[in-house]
Amino acid sequence: MIEVYGLTDIGKTRELNEDNYLISSNRHGDQLLMVCDGIGGAASGEVASAMACDIVRESFEKAPYFNKDYEADDWIRRTLTKANDSIYAKSMWSRKNRGMGTTVAGVLICSIGTYIFNAGDSRIYALYEDGLIQMSEDHSYVQTLVNEHKITAREAREHEKRNALTNALGVWRMFRLDVNKIASDYACLLLCSDGLHAYVPEAKIIRTLESPLSLEAKVSLLIDLANAAGGQDNCTVILSGPGKNYGQ
Repeated sequence: MIEVYGLTDIGKTRELNEDNYLISSNRHGDQLLMVCDGIGGAASGEVASAMACDIVRESFEKAPYFNKDYEADDWIRRTLTKANDSIYAKSMWSRKNRGMGTTVAGVLICSIGTYIFNAGDSRIYALYEDGLIQMSEDHSYVQTLVNEHKITAREAREHEKRNALTNALGVWRMFRLDVNKIASDYACLLLCSDGLHAYVPEAKIIRTLESPLSLEAKVSLLIDLANAAGGQDNCTVILSGPGKNYGQ
């Protein structure tokens, strides 16, 4: 089982931390890591992100042993669909919670490989021998513009609508979930909300990940860097240790 550490921080400007995260292992020795960044205002975002983590945790504890790729893929999709339906239904019951939702970025590590999934703009990175690679694609308005070659990635970081999402968990009855299997020979995995990647340059993130610090110290340093950049958002970071013992 790989070493994992996670931390969430309210930042310097928000009155409420709407982020939540999940680090869990089950009876098969599988591990699940997940970062959720709630949206919807007031306490609603916090409700949605907490619901997503609770529903996935409960399902993961009862998950079957995965023998084939399609079994892992199917479990991820069914579980996140259940979370989406539950959050959406709760938002319909209460005017206070109307429109609430959450991003999700997750990793399932099991005997047959490493699977990633995401909806929204929380991210998954993997550090390989040839560098840090963003493994997830943001579901955002500016990413759509980048994909259509209307703006550059650099322009996207400064765009006035850089925080506008095109997809999230619980906001709509239908949602998009990207699920992929990645090579398991990574040095480490990084999951984070946009409170990190929107404010801390990638070069600083790489230097931190490649440093000789402990996992706990690296996670704390990444959050400190986000706060030093202004702390304008909640920031959540999960960092894993070596994944070389897992099959591809």
